[in-house]
Amino acid sequence: MRAGSEGAAVLSLLAAAVSAVLVHEAGHLLAARVLGIPLRRGSGGLFGVRLTFDFSRAGYGREALVHLAGPTAGLLSSLAAVWLFGEAGLWFGGISAALAVFNLLPVGGSDGGGALGCLLWALVPPGSSFAPWVPRILKGADLAVRGALWMLSLRLALTGEPNVGLLLFGLGMAAGMA
Repeated sequence: MRAGSEGAAVLSLLAAAVSAVLVHEAGHLLAARVLGIPLRRGSGGLFGVRLTFDFSRAGYGREALVHLAGPTAGLLSSLAAVWLFGEAGLWFGGISAALAVFNLLPVGGSDGGGALGCLLWALVPPGSSFAPWVPRILKGADLAVRGALWMLSLRLALTGEPNVGLLLFGLGMAAGMA
């Protein structure tokens, strides 16, 4: 591959990744707006965008819908990109689908973790004897998923070609378990 085409590929990849993140976050914003849930704050960083909504009067069902709206927007836009643009839509479609699936994992700080928390709290009456178990279940799910991803990334890094990305991913998963 020539240097010029490598640069174009990197730019295409970055454009696809940024677009996928924007579609994901737009899904959250649209759902919150439709449901009347105000945005408290938004911030961006190295690992993406973080939106904070005021769920104080939303109820668990409406909060779960906002959590699930980002991954849903990502999956739908992924399918649309591939359907409309064929091979040209694969980069965006693949990144958007991967972002959606990753965000649906039931780990703390993810959309899947937020939706699982809403489901559990909706099922457990306040003050019941099961209430103390909800944070434990959420933490257990978090540790199980992070541990499995860490072991998978470590196995792939050690048995395949050396891959710095997988090693960093594994370290990130391990750090999240602390």
